[in-house]
Amino acid sequence: METPKTVKIIFPRTGQECEVDAGDTLVDATFRHDLPIRYRCERAVCTTCLTEVMEGAPNLSEMEERERQTLAAIKAQPHWRLACQVSVLGDVKLDYLPITDPRRKPEKGGIEF
Repeated sequence: METPKTVKIIFPRTGQECEVDAGDTLVDATFRHDLPIRYRCERAVCTTCLTEVMEGAPNLSEMEERERQTLAAIKAQPHWRLACQVSVLGDVKLDYLPITDPRRKPEKGGIEF
């Protein structure tokens, strides 16, 4: 039997890292490895799991329409993703953006959280 391919998820700011099966979602990985990502709805609605992709964006699954709409509504930066919607296909470096993180503050004229 062939060993499943694993990929590495690294959080440089906290020093946490883990290996997961390719294709796992970030929320699955968080649940199993106690990663620093918090989540709530798991439906791309609440943005609790907003995550910054520091390196390896091409190693994540393509964005589906629901995630795209939610990120557009909050005027998210292009390198932000919702962990509940993302499958990890290769090595990535990430940073979680908690609700209180000042990076979440929209630019002038944006939506308030």
